Amino acid sequence: MKTTILSLLLFGLGIFQPVEPYISSKDYSVEAFHRGKQSSKSPKRVYIQKFRALFEVYEEASASTAGSKNDRANRTTTVSGTKTSMGVQLSGVDIPDFQKIVDEAYADFVAQLEADGFEIITAEEAGKTDYYSGYTKIQGGASSTDQATGYVMVTPTGYDYWVKAVSNSGSEKGTFTDTSSKLSKDLDDAYVAEATFVFPFVNLDASSTSFANYASSKVKADINLRLAAAVGTLDNEQMSLGKFAKGFTTSPTQGRLASQVRFVAGHMASSPLFDSTTGIKRDVYFEGIFSDTKLVEVTSAEVATFSKTEYPQLVMVSGGEMNLASHYVACDRDKYIDSAKGSIKEMVESGISNFKNLISE
Repeated sequence: MKTTILSLLLFGLGIFQPVEPYISSKDYSVEAFHRGKQSSKSPKRVYIQKFRALFEVYEEASASTAGSKNDRANRTTTVSGTKTSMGVQLSGVDIPDFQKIVDEAYADFVAQLEADGFEIITAEEAGKTDYYSGYTKIQGGASSTDQATGYVMVTPTGYDYWVKAVSNSGSEKGTFTDTSSKLSKDLDDAYVAEATFVFPFVNLDASSTSFANYASSKVKADINLRLAAAVGTLDNEQMSLGKFAKGFTTSPTQGRLASQVRFVAGHMASSPLFDSTTGIKRDVYFEGIFSDTKLVEVTSAEVATFSKTEYPQLVMVSGGEMNLASHYVACDRDKYIDSAKGSIKEMVESGISNFKNLISE
């Protein structure tokens, strides 16, 4: 009784505070599709076709202006071109940290499914399907920087998966293609799962301005770790996710890589008959990871003022060209790991819960 009263007093004083989730309930986006009670036709088996996290470690951008020359009656005004380049690299965490986050998340994902009676289909069994004929099996646990420029893609240790091919540069073809419902059909309508998590840490904005007597190029960096709702991709070839994120809907060749936990089953035409997709409506930001959250670099060229003379005059400018290739941004390692690990765990739990609820309907 004394313990209960003491706990109530501590809670009332604010010493015991409820833990805030990394992803609030209002941020989730849940899409559910269940035609003809497909779950009654699907065996209680799951093939985990994709399980990966992409951690941004580097991004670059540049802005420039062209030089200009203005001839007048008694002088020539020259404004030099400008160029500003910025490359921002993450420091404080490394591939072993990323690998541990993904390994633990995958173990949790499998454990939750098995605890509910689902059998996990192996890559070897899936590889015998007609769909995967001619595909290449990739061994997980080998973190790759070849799939998306500036990102490290991490898959679980001991987890194998299939891709169409691997280019000479190491880029996997088919890594970002959705083929899950066709594969479900080849697996006798078993469930096919995907879990993808994308963690950018910087957003670069490049701009330039030119007038008759002035030119300027600028690159700004906003630094903040976040779980991205979606970024754009380009035909599964090597890409910069950051560069395509702003305009991926404008090109018919671009696809959408979303942070999501998805289960599909059955196949009709090009669509699944069962689809439980848990994503997020907007990027989820994590505070307190970086002490430096903004960087700005500007290069300018401006005409100096001279009095008119009887001879042509070359007007010199300030500024010129500037290149900044390396900005290292240190993070709080523990907070970075906790935020990535915690948000993945919450999305996995929510995704499995929504999947089980849809099956029970």
